[in-house]
Formats: sequence, structure tokens, C-alpha cells
Amino acid sequence: MSPIRIPCLALILLSLVVTPALAQPTGKYTTPQPFMELFFDFTGSNEPDYPAGQPTIGQMLTEAEIDRLGTAAASGPLMLVSGSDIYVYDSRSGVRLSHERFRADRASGFYEMTAISHIGPAVAYLAEIKADGDPRWKERLAALQAHVAKVRALNLSAADNWLDRLDQPAWRTRKTQIRDMIDYACARTLDYIGSLGDGTRLTAIGVNDDFFNGTSPAYPIPFSNIMIATFMLEALRGASDVQVALARLKLDWPRAMVLVSSRAGTNVSSGLTEGTNWLVAFLKAVSGSTLPDERIKIVPYAETRASLGQAQLAAADLQYYVQRVWGPLFYRRLVADRVFSSISTIYLPDRPLLPGDPGVTAAGAIDQFMIRLKHSLRDAREMLSNTVAFWMVQELTDKKWDPAKVEIPGLTAGLPQGASGYPSVTLK
Repeated sequence: MSPIRIPCLALILLSLVVTPALAQPTGKYTTPQPFMELFFDFTGSNEPDYPAGQPTIGQMLTEAEIDRLGTAAASGPLMLVSGSDIYVYDSRSGVRLSHERFRADRASGFYEMTAISHIGPAVAYLAEIKADGDPRWKERLAALQAHVAKVRALNLSAADNWLDRLDQPAWRTRKTQIRDMIDYACARTLDYIGSLGDGTRLTAIGVNDDFFNGTSPAYPIPFSNIMIATFMLEALRGASDVQVALARLKLDWPRAMVLVSSRAGTNVSSGLTEGTNWLVAFLKAVSGSTLPDERIKIVPYAETRASLGQAQLAAADLQYYVQRVWGPLFYRRLVADRVFSSISTIYLPDRPLLPGDPGVTAAGAIDQFMIRLKHSLRDAREMLSNTVAFWMVQELTDKKWDPAKVEIPGLTAGLPQGASGYPSVTLK
């Protein structure tokens, strides 16, 4: 009789969803009650038969440490970073003090800048779709061409221009440069698509050589500059907007309790460490380096409670985030250092410095930012925004959070020799 083979993926999923009760042999053996009682002395509050109303020893320790340390530990603001949202709550009353968003707001400029930024990947993906034999590349390339032409016409409108109507504070001093860059980006795209003819030259190598890196007298700046510049401008906008809003709150940063659960778009495996999550660096920078590392916890498995985002957290939800999530993670380090004071401590190294990091890559090194872009795309641990955000947060910090003073790679720095900005272009 042949053994039953369960597909690998199904086996992995089963290991995640089968509960201990279902995994037990039917009618044969179950853990004796005395063992369960002993187990429940320390943990197990998620088990259905855990003693009602009994706090775990971990929860008791959190409460005892709060009492011992008093206001030094848990009276600061509770900050919850969920996706692109930052919620700030009073940790005693649960009243929401602020709600800020990094992106996905149609009144912010996110969609406009990202639409231009995505032209490059869209063309590259279509080249791969064509290489895979899917004929739909033709209709989607034609649609991209039409949409780029519409955006160019809209961007060229002198009266009631979209940049003036938006009037994004972080971009206010760069409006002319941004408008010129977008016109150039659209013209360059239309020229490139128009040069493809029957599409024979639409290949991965062709896109890289002719579009991303190609230049000519009419188009002296490679499209890779535009990809980095638009990415940087969006990072500048998001970081500036949120910093201004948080600064108004005059938060007690040294005592803040920060929980970061920032799923980045569809990449559910990214941003799980300080080195792969630029939001951690951002919050420390906004605090003026007064937010201690040990008060920031990355919690990908924390529950999203029903009242999160509302004007006031429900009492049970406030207790969950403060005493069941943040508290045990914070106090276990303190307790470990006291209980095991005679045992050596392991200190793990930070991640290595990478191209695109502040202090490593200069503003004009567009090729280094493109290397980081590839890394952010291919490494599932990385947030795509890590490509530019670590760098931009430090640049803003260095320039005292004044958007008018920052360098913007691809826009104000990194242009080819002899180019002072994006030139005006007349399509043939």
C-alpha cells in the first residue's frame, strides 16, 4: 500500500491551523488535568479551559513592574503603527490624540508621484509578459501610452495646475522642478514606446539599456533618475507631513510605548526587524533621538482590535495593547537582566550598511539607489520604501526637518554633467 503524500504547501498550512486538541489521537490520551493546572500557572490564557479571570504570571509581572517603576515605565503615550497609519493614544484613558497617514490619501500627492514612479516597472514588466508569450502586452502597452499622454497634457496646463491646486507643503519650493521632471518623464516614455515599432525591441535588456539608462541629445537624463526622484519626493512628503503633525502633540517620547505592525502593501513578510523597517528609524528621528530602542516593539502577530482607530480605545483593547503586548515585551528584558545577572549577555550585530543608507550613499549616487531598489524588490524581508526612506529620514534630520533645504536624489542631485535640471522637450 502506497504511503499517503500530502503536498508540501498543504502540510505547512496544516501545521499552522491544526489545534492541539485536534492533533490528539482520538479517545486514546489527553494531557492529565494536574499537568494542565501546572501549565496554567505560568501561561496558557488562550486555551479554552484556562481559569477564568486568572492573570498569567507574565501579566502579573507586567502589572508589578508598572507599580514598581511607576510613571517612568507606562504613563507615556501609546503609539500604534498599523500599515501606513499611526495612531497615538493616551495610555491611561485610551483617548485618541492623533491619527496620521503616510500614504494612500488622494489629497496628498501620493498617487500622482507614485503613478510616475511606476512607469519604469510597468514597462519592464510588460517586457517580461511579452517574453512569456502573453499577447496581452500589446493592449496594455497601448493603454500605458494613452494614459501617459493624458498625464502629460494635464501636467502642462498652466492655469489651475494640479501642483498649485495640491500645494503640498513638502514640495512647495520645488513645484517648477517637479513639473519639468514629470513633463520630461512623460515625453521620454512616449518617445520610447513610439520607438518600439512592432515590439521586437521590447525586451528586458532593451528596457534597461534603452529606457532606464539610455540617453540622447534630446533626452540627456536617464529614466532611472526619475524613478529615484519620484520615490524620494514621496518619502519626503510622507515623512514631513507626519513629523509636523506629531511635533504638534509635544509627546513624552522617552516614555512612549510604541508598537509597530506595518504590513507594507502586499509584502506580508517585510519590515519585521529594525534594519528592514524604516518607520523605526523615522520615529526615533522624530523624537529627536529621545525614544529609546527598547520602547519600540515590532509586533507582526499582534491582534488588530476592533476599537483601533476609533476616537477612544475600548478598555479591554487598551489593556491588551499596553499590558498584554507592549508590557511583557518590555519587562522581560528588565527581568532577564535581573534574574540572570551573573550570566553573559549576547549582543547581536546590527544589519550591515547597504547602498542607499545614509552615510554610505551620496545624494548624487543614483546607481547606488538603483542597487538598493533591486535589493528591496528581491528580498522578501524588505519594504520597497526602504530603498529611499532610510536615506531621506536622515537627510530631513540633518536639515532640521526643513523640506526646502533637503537634497532630492534624481531631482536636485545626481543629474548628468552639464544638466542643471530636466530640459523642455518637444515630441516629434
